[in-house]
Amino acid sequence: MKILFLLFTVCLLLFVSGCEEKKEIHPSSKVIRVGLLAPLSRVNRKYGYQSLIGMKFANKKAAYLSNGDKIIFEIVDTNSSVLGTQKGLEYLIEKNVTAIISFVSSHNMLALKDLLHNITTPMIVTLATNDEITKLNNSISQICMSNQREALVAAHYIKDEKFINSAGIVYNSTNPYSLSLAIQFREYYKKIRGEDTFFINFANKNAIQKLRSYDMHNIEMLFSSLDAKESVTVLKVIQHRDVDILLSDGTLSDAKENTKSELALFNGAYIIEHYASNMKKSRAYKGLQKILKEDALEDSSYAFLAYDAYALLYYTLQNCPNYEQKCINALFQNSDIIQGIAGNFNMQNAKVKRKIYIDKIKDLRLIKEVVTY
Repeated sequence: MKILFLLFTVCLLLFVSGCEEKKEIHPSSKVIRVGLLAPLSRVNRKYGYQSLIGMKFANKKAAYLSNGDKIIFEIVDTNSSVLGTQKGLEYLIEKNVTAIISFVSSHNMLALKDLLHNITTPMIVTLATNDEITKLNNSISQICMSNQREALVAAHYIKDEKFINSAGIVYNSTNPYSLSLAIQFREYYKKIRGEDTFFINFANKNAIQKLRSYDMHNIEMLFSSLDAKESVTVLKVIQHRDVDILLSDGTLSDAKENTKSELALFNGAYIIEHYASNMKKSRAYKGLQKILKEDALEDSSYAFLAYDAYALLYYTLQNCPNYEQKCINALFQNSDIIQGIAGNFNMQNAKVKRKIYIDKIKDLRLIKEVVTY
């Protein structure tokens, strides 16, 4: 009898819990307008397009706050230019949007220092990695890893994980991201008693010849802050030499877009990324990955970072009932733990704190080697 009663009780509890539903959100008539500053045409259109996929996916999953207010987007195309970014920013400020999420590069952002110095609209940047961005104004936060953080992780990985005391560095001084990252890596590597054997600037005409002429016997790894096309040149030079290469964030995504005929060269390289193909995937990650594949895109750090930017935005708006700028700025700068697309993250002093992966590229997939925080 006791056993029957126990079984009945268990079944009743399962039935009740099965009937429980999530609290239904009743839409209000209020909308929260958020500006999206995106390069949707010309040279950086693919970055903007992929970012927009991640943003719209996140919004579709959670368009309404718990009070029923709806988040909608005011999308502006920057034309991948400084002037387009300036006009876009001015337009969104004039529209009095609650916040701005930017998919604009560091170069275009830093070119607008005067405008950004005076902006009061809270802003999240997803692709501008230069450390100076957040110093322009306390209204700006970075959801992407900064150059400083990437350089630090790279230096410690090569020196402390791979036990390599001497590395070559390749960069391009005409690319602000590449130059900043290379200089900071060099500084950190020297601080932990590493030595750079060469510091080759691909902006110089004799760079490739110089790289070919080096005896690589004493060099076990190169650190590269070059883009995908320039990386192909380096990979061709070292492919038959016993030397590894560590690529910077986003290089494989760039390669899949711009160097399709030579993608096989990237297999075997190491890379710093926000994710790995073999990491534990959340339901949201799988859902976004499926949408990307439908557009013939695979894992995209641009789309994933946009998703996380929306997660930060949603968390902030939920915790700022009146959507006041002061409150939004405060939470964009420093937040509690938030569930992102590839794991939890939080904001500290306008910089994101998240896992960073050192991956090895195998069959053009990112296979996790080391995870750092």
